[in-house]
Amino acid sequence: MRRLPWRHPRTRIACTWPSLAPGIRFSAAGTVVYVPSTELRARGRRAGRAAARLALDVLAASVTGRHRPVDLLAAQEQLTLVTSELRAVDGHDQVRIRARVTLTLAPEDRARAQAYGDALRAERLRHAQERDRLTYLRAMVLAEPTMARTWWLDCQRDQLAALTWKEFNEKVLPAVADHDDAHARALAVAQVLAEVVEQLGDDEGRHKQFVATARWVLREMGWEKAAERLPQ
Repeated sequence: MRRLPWRHPRTRIACTWPSLAPGIRFSAAGTVVYVPSTELRARGRRAGRAAARLALDVLAASVTGRHRPVDLLAAQEQLTLVTSELRAVDGHDQVRIRARVTLTLAPEDRARAQAYGDALRAERLRHAQERDRLTYLRAMVLAEPTMARTWWLDCQRDQLAALTWKEFNEKVLPAVADHDDAHARALAVAQVLAEVVEQLGDDEGRHKQFVATARWVLREMGWEKAAERLPQ
């Protein structure tokens, strides 16, 4: 029995389809077999071939676009599965297709894929190193107050060089002081006393009253020598 001319028409294809990596495409070559609808068949072979190629483009791109260039084999196998039997494609219901297509990477796309992979590995390495640095900083530096203060001062050394002692004493030391440290507590008390004396200014009466009060407190605490060191 003579085969009908539109029984299983076919056409060869040679094109490219996108990969998951921007700017890198899979090259494709092979044959697509198609079964046109009655309406499409009436429009001639050229229309049938065009419809089949468009349908295959949509179907194949939906597969290859989910694969990285390095996953060429996986893309090939997935494409073989979805094109192995006659099927319709969404949006192209005038034709059913099946295909036998081989995917490759052209030399220029292979070079782009290599550059893309190298850049991706370098970026992942940078993020891994940054994560390790922050993990170490949190575990070994910021977990210990004294080390954390030292680290902060080291980070600010360029700005600290421009500070006067007064600015350093009033702004920096309180920020990095360990409130549980005896020296830090003494420094805080001394700073408060210095501010009080500054506020007293030239008021001789209030100045003498404050000194007398401080002397009385020191003597009540049993610190006679400290009380004697206060100015008259």
